[in-house]
Amino acid sequence: MLSKWSTSEDSLVRVFRNSSWLFSAKGVGAILSIFYLAILTRTLGVAGFGEFMVIIGAVQVLSAILKLQTWQAVVQFGVPFLLTNQRKAFRKLSMQNFWIEFIGGLAACGVLWLILPYGASQFGWTDSVVRAIMGYGVIVFLSVRSTPIGILRAQDRYGGNAFGDAIIPIVRFIGALILFLTLPSMTGFLIVWGLSEFISFVVMWLMVWRRHETDHPVRDTSAIEVAPPDRREFLAFLLFTNLAYLVSVIRERLVVVIVGYFVGPAAAGLFRLADQIANSLNRLAEVFARPLFAELSRLFAIGQSRELRALFWRSLRVSAVSGGILFAGLLLFGKNIIDIVSGPEYLAAFPILLLLGAATIISLAGLGLEPMLQAAGRARDALVARIAGLVTLGLLLTIFLPDYGTIGAAGVMLVSAILTTVILFVSSRTAIIQPQYRAPKSRMP
Repeated sequence: MLSKWSTSEDSLVRVFRNSSWLFSAKGVGAILSIFYLAILTRTLGVAGFGEFMVIIGAVQVLSAILKLQTWQAVVQFGVPFLLTNQRKAFRKLSMQNFWIEFIGGLAACGVLWLILPYGASQFGWTDSVVRAIMGYGVIVFLSVRSTPIGILRAQDRYGGNAFGDAIIPIVRFIGALILFLTLPSMTGFLIVWGLSEFISFVVMWLMVWRRHETDHPVRDTSAIEVAPPDRREFLAFLLFTNLAYLVSVIRERLVVVIVGYFVGPAAAGLFRLADQIANSLNRLAEVFARPLFAELSRLFAIGQSRELRALFWRSLRVSAVSGGILFAGLLLFGKNIIDIVSGPEYLAAFPILLLLGAATIISLAGLGLEPMLQAAGRARDALVARIAGLVTLGLLLTIFLPDYGTIGAAGVMLVSAILTTVILFVSSRTAIIQPQYRAPKSRMP
């Protein structure tokens, strides 16, 4: 049974096998995050925790705007190179993406340096907190993590990927525990969060350099050579995938900043706690979605349309059933989770948790939709769906946030999630009925 699991080339089994590596990292992260989240919420208080999350959210939004995510481009255009043993072309593609990500990080550092004084005056941050924010931002921006993630996933090396991901919650847990036993402060937690990003960045690249072989089956390379993407195709894919990523980050992080700015840090603390618990479900979705994207890219690269359609519908059924089970657990145990993790002063977050949990699970039910569109070269369609959801979110926030506060914001996020998922589903059905494959070119004799 175990030998069949480890050697099966069934597409869904491959996705689950690669997911198991990521799940090990996410499982470690989920367990440890409960402990460091408890330390954060109990030592900083509702308002302090909200302020901390406003800082983290603002840095991550700025990172999403300027520091491009490259892992999807490495997988999308690198897998065909690996399948035909064009290793030099794969290395060239990887270095190209490295510099794209690094230069974007430098630009983000400059923008943070310019806007930080305004943020300090608005939120009343001390000089030590401002220095810690700048340090945290520089580490996040200059830690080139997306490119090695793409390299490892393109090569089916999910074990190394999982190890690099697991470092972040481990460092945060150890650092938060040390602060709890000594002198917890906003500055101390920012230093710990930055250190976790830096160590993960180092470990990711060590995993890349540790072994250069690929586990992909190599096709007969005597007659086929995959053409590199032209610049327009590459830049379009990079633009659309990053805009879609930016929209998701804005939806997840910027709303917390908006709530903190207009309603107050305490409201932002309650909202972010509920969002953090709900997003633990989203992390489970990522565990499945990222290997799914790599597998869909592989099937598009080799033109397996029947297997492609089967994998798509099977993955949707699995995610829909999983989403229903997770929401039932949230409904039954959500209040207990909040009480155990953060204490009774945070119980007001439970209604928010249910709405945000429902929004997350709606997205979870359709988690194969966006990877499908990206692997099919229809990243623009995924972006359209994300933008439609974001515009709806922004418009409804202006209506409901002033009168209904955090409950209104959570309800708006649920509506946005439903609209986005519906549009993604309609677009994905078109892509699965009319698949488009990248045609390889013949090698000149």
